[in-house]
Amino acid sequence: MVLAVTVLFQRIMFRNATLFWSFLSVLGSIFTQALENVRDSPWRRILFGLWLTIAAVMTFLYNINFLSFLTMPVKVPVPKSFEELSKAVLSGKYKCLTPIGTIDIDLLHGSHIDYVAKLGEAIEKNDWKYSYSKDIADLFDDSVATITSRKSFQFFFGSPPYVRVKMSDEYFRIWNMGIALKKEFCCSEQLNDVLLSIISGGLYEEWFELQVFAGTLHKRLKLQHEEPEIQLTLQDLKLPFFVLFVGYAFAFGFFLLEVLSPKRLDIFYS
Repeated sequence: MVLAVTVLFQRIMFRNATLFWSFLSVLGSIFTQALENVRDSPWRRILFGLWLTIAAVMTFLYNINFLSFLTMPVKVPVPKSFEELSKAVLSGKYKCLTPIGTIDIDLLHGSHIDYVAKLGEAIEKNDWKYSYSKDIADLFDDSVATITSRKSFQFFFGSPPYVRVKMSDEYFRIWNMGIALKKEFCCSEQLNDVLLSIISGGLYEEWFELQVFAGTLHKRLKLQHEEPEIQLTLQDLKLPFFVLFVGYAFAFGFFLLEVLSPKRLDIFYS
């Protein structure tokens, strides 16, 4: 938009101005600087007012987004895949827990993917394990991940929006579940038909969601709403101050250029 307005204003709005001068004037108008050397006519006033409105809205939206960014600390990115988790664990930023009594570590070791195997080595070396008999929610803080099934995750933590931990979009392994029957069982085909109907109709999912909700309802009722206290650190303020001082340096440089240069430069006027 700035480039298009630069060409348009250089041709019909400014008097004897170069393209470079037009660009500086249009860019300066976004930063609430006045436009000079403008031809005066009724239809040019309409065009000029339209551009000033657009520039004011652009500046307003930029200030809102920038100020909202400055008032909130930068969020630490959460690993979304096993590759990101492996890098975070190897760098010491995260620790990854596996359930006691499972073969997850053996499966990680046996993987032909390098970062998955390294993740298994780190878990085994640090003996990162947990038990389902304990409250799993107490294991989590800002730098802990667990390997568990999606159903177990939903059973212990609930479903969104109540869940307060992030579930990975990537699967480590898909497990098939079944019912063990005796060889002499007579009605296996009929049982399969009934189970297929229950699963296809969504009755199992509905029952599971109700069980999860009933099991975690009393925990949710005991929770007291607390406003999170978020503090800005020097690390969060480093970038805004850097941008501020860079802007001051550019402003001072252009100020010296304007003071020491001749009143009229060929690059500004044609």
